[in-house]
Amino acid sequence: MIRTFEPIKGLHKIVDYIWVVDFDFLEDINREDIIMPLGHINIIFNYRSAYRLVGEDQGVAIPNAAVIGQIKRAKQVRYGQQLYQIGISLTPLGFIQLFDVASLELTERIVDAIDVDPDLDDLYRMMMNSKDVKQHITAINHYLLHKIALNKKNTSRIEKMLTYLEQEYESLNIVSMAQFFCISLSTLERFFKKHIGLTPKAYGDIVKFRKHAEDEGLRKDIQYRYYDQSHLIKISKKFAGKTVKELEKLPHELTLRYIWHGQK
Repeated sequence: MIRTFEPIKGLHKIVDYIWVVDFDFLEDINREDIIMPLGHINIIFNYRSAYRLVGEDQGVAIPNAAVIGQIKRAKQVRYGQQLYQIGISLTPLGFIQLFDVASLELTERIVDAIDVDPDLDDLYRMMMNSKDVKQHITAINHYLLHKIALNKKNTSRIEKMLTYLEQEYESLNIVSMAQFFCISLSTLERFFKKHIGLTPKAYGDIVKFRKHAEDEGLRKDIQYRYYDQSHLIKISKKFAGKTVKELEKLPHELTLRYIWHGQK
């Protein structure tokens, strides 16, 4: 099954959620999955069968302790028979505050966690011999709190920009955003891409689709939130790998099934 856990007090700006996926045996039909661009940077610890990217990146193995940077479109993966993964979905602000690696360096990349922070590899190995989820969540929270205490950074400007995007995602206008922050359009795009790894327009498009995908009420009206049907189809295929109509048919992919249909 798939479970998600809300961040503890002190980590709300850092972590969107922690998730656990646990299947003793996956039918072949359920081994294909989608990594969706949701605006997060994910740390993924894999403890069972190896898994890999498929499609354009045919056969590329994913490290057992991996960090997935901002991605611009859905990526296909294929699992093995057994699946047990623990993931930390970091907010863009969280990644900036936790690590010294620039977000831009990870855009469209999946890297070994040890290359981002050696302590992540230690955390992965510490949790290797147990499936005590409560214990794992506690260890993850301790790790994150420790990192935040060590890395004091002034992130107020990028935090305000992220807040602006979260509020204006329905009718985002980048020119208006630049005017709001009293900077040129080129300065806004350069600053934002440096810190987040994507342009404000690309990130805003992801936020808009995520908001509608994760909220059942908004999802019912998603066809009215885009310019026309062809635009919605293009966006949905880009971010979810399927059209909205295809997603409504209870897809086999675990991630899409969970986001659109919960635990059904």
